[in-house]
Amino acid sequence: MGRIAGVVVVTVLLAAIAPGRFGGGGHAPAGGDALRWQAPARVTAMAGSTGDHLLFARVVNRSGRTLRLRASEVRVLDAGGHALDTTAAFADGFVPGVTMRGYDAEVYGSDAPAAAGRVVVVRAGQAVPLTVSFTARRGERAAAVDLGPDRLRLGS
Repeated sequence: MGRIAGVVVVTVLLAAIAPGRFGGGGHAPAGGDALRWQAPARVTAMAGSTGDHLLFARVVNRSGRTLRLRASEVRVLDAGGHALDTTAAFADGFVPGVTMRGYDAEVYGSDAPAAAGRVVVVRAGQAVPLTVSFTARRGERAAAVDLGPDRLRLGS
């Protein structure tokens, strides 16, 4: 009985000291409290492609504290929680490194345009734009976007 009580106490302490770091993969579950869509995300298929998509949205910080979001941590997830091939930027509209994945260095002559929107500091209550391109191969469907501190569901 003493060993079980000790395990329970350690588990409770770890959960209190470092929530989300143990047993949860470091991310809040889908629909957590830190971030929300300002309005439903718009997802469109890219012309001439069967699996490439663009997502445009605005994300609101509902955490009550300032958050630092990194585009390199953004992942579009399928219904099973598996990451799809994703590129993101915290910017509105056309971002060469996102909307033309793999072409900005050749088309624009440098990687400078790709640097736009890579890291953003979001104050509590503030909304930031998000542009994402992702590939959903045959049979895959985008179900959520993992932004680091939170996962936001797509669709209804």
